[in-house]
Amino acid sequence: MKRLIMGLAALAAMVMGANASAQSTADNLIWPDLNSYHVITGDLINPPNVRRVVTGISKKQVRLLLNNPHTSEGLAGVHEWDYLFSFLTGNGSERVSCQYKVLFNKDMIVTSTHWRDEVCARFMADKVVNQTHSMTLGADGLFAFGRSGWADLQASGRARLGELAMQIKTGFSKVRQVTVSGYTDRIGSAADNMKLSQARAETVKQFLVSEGVSESLIRAVGRGASEPVVNCAGAKSPSVIECLAPNRRIVVSVNGDK
Repeated sequence: MKRLIMGLAALAAMVMGANASAQSTADNLIWPDLNSYHVITGDLINPPNVRRVVTGISKKQVRLLLNNPHTSEGLAGVHEWDYLFSFLTGNGSERVSCQYKVLFNKDMIVTSTHWRDEVCARFMADKVVNQTHSMTLGADGLFAFGRSGWADLQASGRARLGELAMQIKTGFSKVRQVTVSGYTDRIGSAADNMKLSQARAETVKQFLVSEGVSESLIRAVGRGASEPVVNCAGAKSPSVIECLAPNRRIVVSVNGDK
């Protein structure tokens, strides 16, 4: 048994060594032979999924976007995945097949992506759309009522912000700016509402940073009771507070390329 275990360990080491010697680097890309792919003419895929594969995401996230690689991955220590994609050119049923490679570091985080042919990279770039996408989160679902600190974030709110951070990291090929805007209802003084909205925006910003969104991209803005979504008459009361709930919100706007 001991000899068997030692033999298997040696075999694994040899396989890992073979894999390592054949692996690409950003400066020396090694492309598989077309006959080694599991698909023949290329897997037809939606271009936005490919654009979402950016540096900093994990191997698991790549799998969710692109599925498994189209060549044999190997047993262990694999730091690159290869794909053969087929894209519709927009000229009827005409398609173009492209070899695509994703490189990972030792922690299996994406460090770079590569197309074998420049025409494929240009084809993808031609489809990029720069626009701003906004998502609105009810402040009551994020924070305890009237509070704004990190410790005041509710469990459901943390989960929603975690999902939002993941959308920002994987839903865009390039992010130019993320604006977090905090809003309150009309109850309270203008100064207090502005302070509360700014503090909530800052807390959401710090949470996104803790989830891996670059701090340099995020701007936090407090807007107080401006731009109300609903108008509810009457003095402060439980029913008025409930009516004004839509005004208590966080709006996250992402400017980037899908």
